[in-house]
Amino acid sequence: MARYDEYDDDRVVVIERENGTNGIGTFLLGLAIGAGAALLFAPASGAETRQRLQDEARRAGRKMKDMTDEFGEQMADSVEKTRHQFDEQVGRARDAVSSRMQAVGDAVSVGRDAAAQARADLEQAVADSKRAYADSRRAHREHGRRHGPDNASAPDDMVSSPGEESAGAPGEG
Repeated sequence: MARYDEYDDDRVVVIERENGTNGIGTFLLGLAIGAGAALLFAPASGAETRQRLQDEARRAGRKMKDMTDEFGEQMADSVEKTRHQFDEQVGRARDAVSSRMQAVGDAVSVGRDAAAQARADLEQAVADSKRAYADSRRAHREHGRRHGPDNASAPDDMVSSPGEESAGAPGEG
């Protein structure tokens, strides 16, 4: 026995049971077995037994119809509930997508406005720079006219020191 001690586990038996998937088949099988047993052990005459079988068959038929009607109602309820849940989820998804699309549209609009404002600011800065440049040239020319070429100030076309550009371009005056 020592050599089986390692493998001395309890045996497990698993019985699988189908829950409700074969209920109608089991019902019909039970009905047939019951009807057969009733025929074998019936203390009544043939006519009475046939009548009882007809009554039992009608009763079984009604019960089967009731079961199928109930099953159909349950399925219809389940389908309706699933459809309702699906519609709710689709509605929430549509709302989320719509909200995000609106946010993206708002962001694009704000971006366009900011770009237009930046362009206007840049154009204004360029115009101001051009105006300041033109004003400084005009002021430089007027200064040169007032003091004349004999004055100690350097003329427009003279270079002041190595590495620096002249105050005015040659030929201007």
